[in-house]
Amino acid sequence: MKNVLTIMRRDLGTYFTSPIGYIFMIVFVTISVGLYITSFFTFPVADMRPYFGNLPILLCVFIPAVTMRVWAEERKENTWELLLTFPMRAWELVIGKFLASLVFFTMTLIATSTVPIMLMYLGNPDDGAIYSGYFGTLLLGAYFLSIGIFFSGFYKDQIIAFVVTLLACFAIFLLGTGFISAYIDGMRPGWGTLIGELVGLSDHYAAFTRGVVELADILYFAAWTAVFLTLNIIFIDGRNRPGARMYFTATVAICLVIGLLGNWLIRDTSLARFDVTEDKIYTVSDASRRILAPLDTPVQVKLYITPKGQMPTGMTSLEQDITDKLDELKVAAGGKIDFTTVYLEVANVIDSGKVEDDKPKEGEEKDAEKVLEERMLDKGIRPFPVQAMSEDQVTNKLIYSSIGIGYKDKPEELIPEVLPQIMPELEYRLVSTIYKLTREKKPVVALIAPKEAVNIDPQMRQMLMQMGQPVPESEDPYSILEQLLNYEKYDVRRVELTPESPMPEEYDTLVVINPRGFGDRHRWEINRALRAGKSVVMAVQTYEWDYQSTRIGVSLNKREENPGINALLETYGVSVDTDILMDVNHVPLTVQSNAGGLAALLGGGSTLNLATHILVNNDTMDMGTSITSRLASIFYLWGTALKLDNETLTKNALEAKTLMSTTASAWKVTKDAKLTSASFDPPVKGEKYPLMAMISGQFPDAFLGKERPAWPTPPQQPGQPPAPPAPDDTSVTEIAPAPGKLVLLGCSEMFRKNFLQAGNMDLFMNSVDAVTLGDDVVNVRGRKPIDRAISAPPSATKTQWKLINYGLATTVIAVVGIASSTMRRRSRNAYTMAHALDN
Repeated sequence: MKNVLTIMRRDLGTYFTSPIGYIFMIVFVTISVGLYITSFFTFPVADMRPYFGNLPILLCVFIPAVTMRVWAEERKENTWELLLTFPMRAWELVIGKFLASLVFFTMTLIATSTVPIMLMYLGNPDDGAIYSGYFGTLLLGAYFLSIGIFFSGFYKDQIIAFVVTLLACFAIFLLGTGFISAYIDGMRPGWGTLIGELVGLSDHYAAFTRGVVELADILYFAAWTAVFLTLNIIFIDGRNRPGARMYFTATVAICLVIGLLGNWLIRDTSLARFDVTEDKIYTVSDASRRILAPLDTPVQVKLYITPKGQMPTGMTSLEQDITDKLDELKVAAGGKIDFTTVYLEVANVIDSGKVEDDKPKEGEEKDAEKVLEERMLDKGIRPFPVQAMSEDQVTNKLIYSSIGIGYKDKPEELIPEVLPQIMPELEYRLVSTIYKLTREKKPVVALIAPKEAVNIDPQMRQMLMQMGQPVPESEDPYSILEQLLNYEKYDVRRVELTPESPMPEEYDTLVVINPRGFGDRHRWEINRALRAGKSVVMAVQTYEWDYQSTRIGVSLNKREENPGINALLETYGVSVDTDILMDVNHVPLTVQSNAGGLAALLGGGSTLNLATHILVNNDTMDMGTSITSRLASIFYLWGTALKLDNETLTKNALEAKTLMSTTASAWKVTKDAKLTSASFDPPVKGEKYPLMAMISGQFPDAFLGKERPAWPTPPQQPGQPPAPPAPDDTSVTEIAPAPGKLVLLGCSEMFRKNFLQAGNMDLFMNSVDAVTLGDDVVNVRGRKPIDRAISAPPSATKTQWKLINYGLATTVIAVVGIASSTMRRRSRNAYTMAHALDN
């Protein structure tokens, strides 16, 4: 070991006895950090996965530059034979040189630590994912270093060693990418996927960047690093022996075959996995275990999927990923989940077509497999198209990938189109479906959301009529919410709160989106629900804005929504503010042109970045509540703040918890103020306002001692006699008071289908799930990587961190290099002068 350390110190010193080592470090740090910082402050997110994603390409260039001199310079300077005459064995020389290059590479990685320090200062990154990403990068670097040292031993010219190593590293990296694998598969089906599994490193490295340390991935990098170091040792040790070339060639072939065979054996195997993410998002959650523990009858799960050999490139591991997750859930459920895989082939349906009768026709014998696919069509299990690469073209290919879940004698529930991109939420989809199946009946949600008349431009109306298309007279801006609830296996009852569409007799949760013109009877129904212990989710919009393009710019016109709900909410101690809310953390919004129907059809418009386009990041959300604990950014468009009257809340014995707030730099403008450009400029000192709150407890009766209000009289149409009073049921069922929950937001615009982005959908479903099914279901939903968006930092902070990332590490490296060079020059001059004096 002493000899290894001697060689390591000798070679490590050579990196810093010339400017080359310092230049390499400066260039690598500048490029790798610069690529990340360039786009970071545009959409700041406390996540280093984009940084680690760029590193394999950079290392394919940087590592060959580090290793090209390891043996080539020894041969060029004629120190090769002298070094080999030392009382050292070949393995000590190779390992010593490898450790020297590995230490140099590690020091270079440490110089990039300004990036994680910045993320920890500005936001809340996942420390475990950062550590595992650096660990994976270190393993990848060691692999490439062993390749570079191996090829450096063949050549005297460092440039040739550099080019050959670069080509080898790029080949190994690219063969594992989906693009190259798909291209090869297009020419030779299955070959690209097989080569990618045997040689490619992309999947092995990607696991580390997600925060998963898999023993099989560690073995992959360690084994291949050992293979190339072993080959280098054999080459050095047997350089002058008779038949050394043939012996070395045979050894290379055997080692490569063994390495590829090892890759093939562990390609779909999980030897041991360590989830080092902050919230263990790749491990079955405790919430899932609690939900599955009470199962008294096994749940039958069937995976309907296309065979692996017929899957497009990039989806060949989908079956394995799904079955791995089902295996984990089976263990968590104590074996109460039984799953089987049913292979379906699209060709069987396409060749035969859909039949009405499973019995073979006269003179025909129906193939058993074709009967299976046709029966699946009747059950609703259908193939769907996905993009696939065929040589140099992108085509659509039909595949099966659905999951059926059955429990006792209930109809099988389907999870359709299970694709790789939904794998992070597959645990929630499975567990929530099982939980709802085990209930005696489906949870019922009463949904109140207005529909709107459609004002179609005459040109567009005429164009639709000429094309034979129906001209819509009304639009449902909240249709996606209803579809989403149905998709999540809720029994949805759409209610308009009219005599013709009253509240259902039985329901679990009331969802009120964008109430408009609510009167006493509407408020009485909501008060009755809360008084009876029902859960209510309410999103109130105080106003909307119309943007009109003019010659001098864009004019803003406020439109009052008149929700009419504050008269009830104030009784409880909470209300929705009527002032205009603004925040420094906002995003641009593209407003479609109103120049005419044809212009709208062709697109175009203006982009406005106003302080009323509020973006709420998770750093201003309550991390201790399941509803908001793992949400992505929320687009709180034209929303207003909430007012919490603590005195009234305390008097009513109600508990209020703020779930979401603005930044501390928000401000308000009175509702009647005339807006100018100065209104949108942040004040010197802002304030933090609540945006979402949960109020729980026994709600008081706001109509105590009053008769039930009648339905409002319908408006009289011009030229028509007065409308008769709306019919009403005079019987009122007495209710037993019970504690209820009210989830209140000061914005409903974010739930319109035009603005329903991922974070807003999760917020809606989290709210409904939490008050209907409990926190465990919401906690399972949160088992996915969250969007760790950072609120826009001030300009001075941006400039400060740009200077630190671009200049601090490189400046330190340059100063150390200059100081080291100066000290060596002084030592050399002192030695020369002392030698001259002695003579």
